[in-house]
Amino acid sequence: MLLSPAPSSETSPLGLLARLLSDAKLALSDLPKWERVVHIFWLLGPFILLIERTPADLWLSLLGLIFVGRSIAQRDGAWLRHFWVRAAFVFWAVCLLSAALSSQPSYALGEAFVWFRFPLFAMATAFWLGKDKRLLYAMLLSTGLGMMVMTGILTAEILIEGLKDGRLTWPYDDLVPGNYLAKVGLPAFVVGVALAAGARAKVAWVMAVLSCATLALSVLAGERINLILRMCSALLASLSWRLTWTKSTLIIMVLVATVFAVMNFSSGMEKRFTTAVLHDLPFGQHSDYYRVIGGGFVAFSDAPILGIGTANYRDICHELMTEKPMFRCDNHPHNYYVQMLAETGFLGLGSGLLMILSMIWVIFKAGLRNRRNVVATTAFIVPLGLFFPLQSTADFFGQWNNIFMWSAVALSMAAINLTPVHE
Repeated sequence: MLLSPAPSSETSPLGLLARLLSDAKLALSDLPKWERVVHIFWLLGPFILLIERTPADLWLSLLGLIFVGRSIAQRDGAWLRHFWVRAAFVFWAVCLLSAALSSQPSYALGEAFVWFRFPLFAMATAFWLGKDKRLLYAMLLSTGLGMMVMTGILTAEILIEGLKDGRLTWPYDDLVPGNYLAKVGLPAFVVGVALAAGARAKVAWVMAVLSCATLALSVLAGERINLILRMCSALLASLSWRLTWTKSTLIIMVLVATVFAVMNFSSGMEKRFTTAVLHDLPFGQHSDYYRVIGGGFVAFSDAPILGIGTANYRDICHELMTEKPMFRCDNHPHNYYVQMLAETGFLGLGSGLLMILSMIWVIFKAGLRNRRNVVATTAFIVPLGLFFPLQSTADFFGQWNNIFMWSAVALSMAAINLTPVHE
């Protein structure tokens, strides 16, 4: 089936929206009835992720399992030949081996086994759910709408309850809404910033306003790493598509001004994002991040080849730190790559890096082949930002963080389907 070209950024915002919806409706009508239902379920994902972790995990896991069942029923194994897919299986195999040989194999094996649902969902999105570019654009629209709904929810929280120790918690009653904006919304956010910097006036202004609105709520959510992630991603996005130095500089200045304006508006907020960040840099025992990350290296030194076992760090850490009072135990070492070293050793780090780098490379190449398409050109920013090594991170094998992160990574991986269209 011939897929439609990329929606033009030269039309009005309402015209662009109408075309996206029309194309999505047509794409869904071309599918068998059961696949139509599954694809609609997929498109509702950003709104399901607004509910809670259990429905979100069910959404992600069920789609991955349906993809496997469909592949078996149709004897479709072509997706297994892609290098990044094989790299993911290799990393999974190392995680399972590390778990099996650890001191707590039953728990570690269970955690390692079910973790693979996340890259499996990325494969399902890239090779099935997002294969039709019209539905891929529809999912980006759904993601953008979900991001704006979260922005509205957090605005309502500020007006009704206010900040809670400089943080926001709606709709989860937990300190994770900034994660939704920064991770789930990242594919839509980078496209929005790129359009703000490179599209014609009407679309550019609308995208600039929406990008600033969501960025303002990231500041008020109080999550420093997520704010840095979004700002750095915005910088790359503004330079990645239809580069015009004047426009790119202007949009970055507007985003930076938005951040500082919100900080000044919220009393005491600027300290959290300036002096507190400098104090927490992991360069000595004064920093809690240094003490927590250092514990990961202690665990790695105990089992350098295969680590202490996938997800075992939270249970074994206290035993390992008995004679290391300068370090502190936590559920994880707060850095993906240190956690890979600690829990899966050199083999896990090497295979994990291979998986991540191959994913970034394949969509970066897709963007180079299709420079006119804003989605294809900016897609590599998503995994590059989410897996960037020099940042504090959540649990690499945890549930909630991975649901947010892999929903975005999966959508970016579908950019491999965006081939150049000559009109």
